[in-house]
Amino acid sequence: MLRVFSVFLSVCLLLCSARSFAERSALYPADWSPGFHDGAGRFLHDFSYAGYQNGKNLPDPATISPRFDVVAEFGADNQGRSDATAAIQAAIDACRSAGGGLVYLPAGIYRCEGSLAVLASNIVLCGESASNTYVYFTQCHSTSSHAHLIFGGSVKQRDSTPLAEDGEALSFDIRVTDSSAFSVGDDVTVGWTITDEFVAEHGMTGTWQAFNGEWQPFFQRTITAIDSDSNPPVITLDVPLRYPAKLRDGAVLTRNPGYLSGCGVMNLAVSDAIERDLAWSQRQTQIIQMTDVKDSYIYRIRSFQSPACVDPLEKHVQSGGIRINNSKRVTVAYCQMENSQNRGDGGNGYLYEVRQSNEILYQDCVARKGRHNFVQNWGFGATGIVWLRCESMDSAQTYLVLGEEVRLRAFSEYHHSLSMACLVDSCFFNDGWSAGNRRHYSTGGGHSATQCALWNTRGLDKAEIRSYNFGHGYVIGTKDIAVKTLGHEVTGGLTTGTEPWDYKELIDAADLLEPQSLYESQRNRRLGFDEHVLSVSPARDGIVQVPEGDAAELRLLVSHGRGTLRYQWYRVSGDGIHEALTGETGDSLSFSLASEQDTGGYFCEVRDDFYTRTSPVIHLVVTENKSVPAGSPGVWISGVLAVVCFFIVMMREKSASLPA
Repeated sequence: MLRVFSVFLSVCLLLCSARSFAERSALYPADWSPGFHDGAGRFLHDFSYAGYQNGKNLPDPATISPRFDVVAEFGADNQGRSDATAAIQAAIDACRSAGGGLVYLPAGIYRCEGSLAVLASNIVLCGESASNTYVYFTQCHSTSSHAHLIFGGSVKQRDSTPLAEDGEALSFDIRVTDSSAFSVGDDVTVGWTITDEFVAEHGMTGTWQAFNGEWQPFFQRTITAIDSDSNPPVITLDVPLRYPAKLRDGAVLTRNPGYLSGCGVMNLAVSDAIERDLAWSQRQTQIIQMTDVKDSYIYRIRSFQSPACVDPLEKHVQSGGIRINNSKRVTVAYCQMENSQNRGDGGNGYLYEVRQSNEILYQDCVARKGRHNFVQNWGFGATGIVWLRCESMDSAQTYLVLGEEVRLRAFSEYHHSLSMACLVDSCFFNDGWSAGNRRHYSTGGGHSATQCALWNTRGLDKAEIRSYNFGHGYVIGTKDIAVKTLGHEVTGGLTTGTEPWDYKELIDAADLLEPQSLYESQRNRRLGFDEHVLSVSPARDGIVQVPEGDAAELRLLVSHGRGTLRYQWYRVSGDGIHEALTGETGDSLSFSLASEQDTGGYFCEVRDDFYTRTSPVIHLVVTENKSVPAGSPGVWISGVLAVVCFFIVMMREKSASLPA
């Protein structure tokens, strides 16, 4: 027994002292500020602008009004017996006429034989929860690239002015020839033409062809200040440029009204899986798409097996899940998409896809069994995108051979045309992440990334990182994942033209990396806070065991909260399925008389004024009420474990409260 105790005590001391060995990246010192670089010109962008309103917390649906109940007010069938499309669309249209609000879908299952469209700002679709509000779509369209639920703005190019000087990377200011047509608050875009010189500069002559000679939108921004007295006039933007905008390529600032804003969809289970051969007959069908949208969000959406699915395997999605297109400042959070039917060639099986969009935040999202689970795709102008604490499992290129699926290895990846200044932060893979020269594939994808970073990346099984940015790229902090950044480590041309090889640091040492999240640390710096962010953990062990009839309490340790703390407890009833509990609004969940029916997993969503955190699942085990001899070895060992766990938690909390 003493030997066992000494082992536990050693582990305890090791865990508690881990912070003493924390290491910072050489590119992110404690006094980092935007623009910091090493002697080789390597630097990390400020990625903190990603997300709804540049990373703000999402609105509480309880605060959104007026509310339009699709069942009580519009007669939608929530038993799945008849088509609910017209009733739900009528509620959306009524919400639009009212100037916005919340379209509420009570618990139930809704069959939609048509598509739904949100074409105005400030409209939010909200179910009771993703565990009990189900929407499934049954259509198979004769045209590709169709979305079943679309949020669609209508961005137009209005006034424009050429830049008077080259726009500098990392600068908020651009100098223009004429500022008279612009005002503070305008939505604008900085873009340029894909000239022969631009193509040659990147070694892409003969590879990049789809957009050659066309003006492309690179940086979608909002004007924050105008100095018209300066010569030339200076316009200040809300987010810095990520790359030089050169007069050589005809760099222009355009005014772009027409975005939808303040839109969202939340708390729904969705599916569009159908008969297998029909799904394979179409390309790029999406469940949800946002196009020409800003300051909007997709929250707690999960896929499920549709009643309309006719497939020998469990399938949730015809092809694609969620696509963000030509948008800015959008958050996709706490979503789970999986099981694509069509994972074949031609842009299929992309569970989370982003195109020509800026400052998009994917937070705490799960993707399983797509082709490329998370993917940037098609066209220039994907910049400032962040994937935070996302999980990618079992990506695969899939082909139907004699009615059977044949799967080849695939990754989440940058897919096309020079994604700039994007961040993969604290993500987990059993497949991997890829960036590099895709050459002629995908209509000349070529160099797919530049100045992009992977931070605190973890893996499982044969997971690997393939990081081959044009110019500089960064892999900082990894654990249990292979890292390939050198030319001889992969075959097939992915490395062509990507020297210097991407920067590597703290490989197999992610546990020591400080901070654990680069995005959240940078965001706190920008807001004037210290690096610590809202943290939520169980106050005791993750398993609480009590005899039937006794009182039980599941308690949290919450630290570094700012402002008002709000709590929502959930009970887990399946993978991705959870039930919101009412009446519990604090840091503990209490059971006065625990019963066998209470056995299960519970977690809490905690929000402060800036962040939302979900606790680990705490398991409550209610046992048959039998007395146990007080001096039995089981009781003694349980006591030792309890003391050790308590000691670990207390020391960690004490350590975490110290200044960084």
